[in-house]
Amino acid sequence: MAVVAALPVSLSGRFKGSFAYFTVKDRLPQILTRVIDTLHRHKNEFFEEHGEKGVEAEKRAISFLSKLRNELQTDKPVTLLEDDLPDAALWNQYLDYQRNLSNGNGEPSWFQSPWLYVECYLYRRIHAALAQNPPVDNFDVFKEGKAQNFFESQEAVIALCTYFQELLKNIKDLDEKQLQEELFKLLQVSLWGNKCDLSFSAGEDSSQKSSPLQSLENMIPYILVNDMEKLWSLLVNSKKKKTEKSNVRVDIILDNAGFELVSDLVLADFLLSSKLADEVHFHGKSIPWYVSDTTKHDFNWTIKQLQSANHMWMSRCGINWEGNLKKGVWVYRDHMFWTLPHDFSSMAEVAPDLYADLQKSNLLLFKGDLNYRKLTGDRKWEYTVPFHQALNKFHPAPLCSLRTLKSDTQVGLKPGQGEQIQASEPEWMMQSHVILTERKMKDENGLTAACNRGSKGRMESTKESHDHVLLDIPVTREQMNHYRAAAETAQSELAALSVKYDCAQSELLELRSRMITKEASFQELKAEAESCKENNARQMSRLLSLQTRIQEMEEEACVLATSKNQAELTAQAAIKENWELKEELHEQNAKLNKYLNECEESMTQASKISRKYEELLTQLSGFLDTDIREKEKPQEHLMLKVSEICKENLSLKDQVATLQEAINVHEMESKASRETIMRLVSEVTKEQKKAVGYYQDMEKLSKDLDSAIIGRQSLEMEIRNLQDKVTANQKALDASKWELHNLKKSSSELDGSLKSSREEARTAQSSLVAFKEQIATLLSGGSSIVKPSEKAILERIQEINCKEESKEIMVSQLETQIAKLTEALENQTRLYQEALERSRKAEKCSETFQDQLKHLEEELLSVDLMQDGLKLEKQKYLKFLEQLNEKMKLDSLAAEVGFDMNVDAILARVEQLVKLEGDAVIENKTMAYSLRRKLKTQKEKLESKELHMNLLRQKITQLEEEKQVRTALAAERDEANLTVRKLHKMIERLQKQLDLAREMNTDLKAKLSETNELKIKTLEQNRTIEELNKSQGKLEGMKEKAEKQLTSVKSELLLKERKATEDKEKTKNMLEAVTSEMKVLKTTLEELAKRERQLADFREVVSRMLGLNIASLALPDYEIITRLERLIHSHQHHYFPCVCLTDVARAPEEHSQRNIHLLH
Repeated sequence: MAVVAALPVSLSGRFKGSFAYFTVKDRLPQILTRVIDTLHRHKNEFFEEHGEKGVEAEKRAISFLSKLRNELQTDKPVTLLEDDLPDAALWNQYLDYQRNLSNGNGEPSWFQSPWLYVECYLYRRIHAALAQNPPVDNFDVFKEGKAQNFFESQEAVIALCTYFQELLKNIKDLDEKQLQEELFKLLQVSLWGNKCDLSFSAGEDSSQKSSPLQSLENMIPYILVNDMEKLWSLLVNSKKKKTEKSNVRVDIILDNAGFELVSDLVLADFLLSSKLADEVHFHGKSIPWYVSDTTKHDFNWTIKQLQSANHMWMSRCGINWEGNLKKGVWVYRDHMFWTLPHDFSSMAEVAPDLYADLQKSNLLLFKGDLNYRKLTGDRKWEYTVPFHQALNKFHPAPLCSLRTLKSDTQVGLKPGQGEQIQASEPEWMMQSHVILTERKMKDENGLTAACNRGSKGRMESTKESHDHVLLDIPVTREQMNHYRAAAETAQSELAALSVKYDCAQSELLELRSRMITKEASFQELKAEAESCKENNARQMSRLLSLQTRIQEMEEEACVLATSKNQAELTAQAAIKENWELKEELHEQNAKLNKYLNECEESMTQASKISRKYEELLTQLSGFLDTDIREKEKPQEHLMLKVSEICKENLSLKDQVATLQEAINVHEMESKASRETIMRLVSEVTKEQKKAVGYYQDMEKLSKDLDSAIIGRQSLEMEIRNLQDKVTANQKALDASKWELHNLKKSSSELDGSLKSSREEARTAQSSLVAFKEQIATLLSGGSSIVKPSEKAILERIQEINCKEESKEIMVSQLETQIAKLTEALENQTRLYQEALERSRKAEKCSETFQDQLKHLEEELLSVDLMQDGLKLEKQKYLKFLEQLNEKMKLDSLAAEVGFDMNVDAILARVEQLVKLEGDAVIENKTMAYSLRRKLKTQKEKLESKELHMNLLRQKITQLEEEKQVRTALAAERDEANLTVRKLHKMIERLQKQLDLAREMNTDLKAKLSETNELKIKTLEQNRTIEELNKSQGKLEGMKEKAEKQLTSVKSELLLKERKATEDKEKTKNMLEAVTSEMKVLKTTLEELAKRERQLADFREVVSRMLGLNIASLALPDYEIITRLERLIHSHQHHYFPCVCLTDVARAPEEHSQRNIHLLH
């Protein structure tokens, strides 16, 4: 890296009064303080995300940055980087290069090194402070400012996006001239978007508040160099030279995020949509750089914000741009070279890969002041130097620079243009320019940009030549001796005065050093006060938000207090209804569970009954020797068979037991009564058990009521506690308001102290004016002599010390008050979070109730479906009963009795039939046993019918014996034996059938009892369904009430949101007023600085007129005074009679004794 001799000097902070000096002295420490403040403000977030490790890393980073600020303010040497980042070796090599440039004249320091290197070194050290302290290493300290800049520029972004989307609708219909005009408009928007630079404003607000499209025509005179025509011709020519293999590529080297990035993206989209370019490559920074420079995260975040915006055209732009990235038409790249201190002339050596990539482009658009400074080497170029000369052989491709002026570097102006601008506008900082250079820059006129600072500290003083006429006046020896004696006395007095003046000067220098140190401490206190003010503003905003919330809570409390008296009865009723509903819900849940279980049991029982019924039918068919499978209606066939058997049984019973019917009927009635009594006893026992269960349920309900009453009392106690807390919060708010009032008073006192400091500055100016008056008196040769006021200066310094001590005390008090306020705010936030948690719990309870209601509704639907199924089964069952009625001929009995005997009569008839069959079975048994006894042993008695049959047969056999031969009797005996055997077989079959019939009868009885129970259950289910319908209606009413309450709450929330927006607007107005006041203070401070510079320049002019060496660092004032006194004395001695001042420093009595001698 050889030094070129023809290159001018680099801009540096060693040139006092320059913008570089102002940046290193003021702006860079402010940026560091803001970085420290942001890290401190995110302390809680670091603790929440990373725990104690995050807090320790934050402390280490703050200590590193505070040490860096101390090095900067005290002009310490620049040190080597000790981190392990990949670019550390290149930075250390560049530091060695700067040391070699110094040629042993000292180490490179903050004020003595080049401004570009020092500023880049600062941001690299900030990145190292975070990178060396994980887990905070990925935190972007400038992220908040960039996001705030984007959100505060929303109006301008919306206007630009809407304009561009409307332009895209008609872009195909535009001719070449119209496309050129639109390109020029978007280039100007991108140019003026470069004003939004947070590094230039030291982190202050620099967003684009309004649409730039409206003021483009008014801003055209402020463009110093405009080569947009050449840019248009270059793009058109490259488009014409385009081939199938080659695409027209445009590279944009990005500068600031926020509105400027959006304007760059719009410009890139226009180049693609107008087919002036086929692909656009964006180049950003790899680390957070120069406060607001674009990184990859900022690039992607901006597109995502536009995608998710509520505005249609903004979201459309974000979606289109995301599509361009996915298609590969847009490419984002970040190279390490963009964050190195090297200028672009060394890119081919340091980053040859990046240089080769840029050579593939058809046009390079360099955005911003930093890129312009690196293009021109950040040197003191003359305004008329061509731009291609300042580039120092950097020409990878045709390039264009879009930049608003924020530094002292400016080239490419016409002769006299810079001087004319500086004469008309000394602060010509916020101008802008467009520069284009092509590869063959020697054949083109060089084009440069204008500077935004004007001339810095170059005051050319014109020496006034006073032509004095020397007069030769004759002088005698006595007069000469008198003159010599007077001169000797004056010299002795002047020597004494010079000694005193030296002492005073030394004391003044000490006081100035003290003042400088105190000014530095005062500036730190100012910075701390500003941070305190910012914290106070944040806390004020939080307090205002909390006040609004507390006001909302107070309003809600008032509404609750007013509605409490009205709603206590309704609340009690609602609580009772809630408890009743809860009880009903519990009961209904229990009943539903019971019903479901019963339904399941009934279904199982029905299935069992159906199975048993089918088995019964099969058994009956087996007993009756009939096949039911082939027949369509087996039940009717069986009923016919049963009716036939019944007829046979009736005929047999009529024949066998005519005499025993009455006894059997009485026995049947007694047995039926006994069975009914047993059934009633069992039902009574069941009802007693149910009553016991109901009593237990009542006891449980009473316990639940007691617990509910206790819960209500606890809720009332909690409400009282909340009211007490609200009152305590109100008291705390009043105390906080009082403390805020005190803070306002203290801030007013601080303002008074600022005013007093201004008055002190004015006194300092008056002392300087007095110094001017002394010099004027010495030049005029008047008789009066002004004495220096040392005591007044000391008293003022003591007063300043006292005031600074009082300010420190005030700052400590403010810090304690801020700590108290923060504690109060934390308590209030805790209370608010508790209230939010309670509200969330209530919402969860309501959601659970709603889920339960939905579940109950679903169960009701399932119960309705079960009811429909049961109704169908009931209809089938009723049809079966009707068939039984028809077969058993119960209709005639019902007509005789006079009322409907449907089910009961069937049951009674079935019971009678069962009893009759049972009696018949018993009788058959007895008959069988008697026949066995008579036939086998003739010891047991046969039943009446069988005995008569045997006697008749015996009589018949006897008559036949008489009529027939004995052989016939023997044959009859054989036949009788056969018949006996057949009867035995028939008896065995009948016994089996009787056993099966008994079993079937028992099963039928069980089925009938189950059907009765099912009927009772269906009735109970109908009742419960009706009750559930009623409760459903009540719940719907409750729902309607809740919906009405929700609508009222929504309206209240809307009103509160409107109030919050009004409060936000008020706070914005207050902030604007405060910012205007701060701007006025800045202007006053700048005026004071200008006056100090003018005085220093005046001192330099006087010292030059006296022939003193200005280059010496410490030129005491007494030397200037002595030279002036000598000039005055020599002038008085040679031109006109002199007045010798001999008794200046003596006592007033001695001064009265020695008179002034006038020498002629």
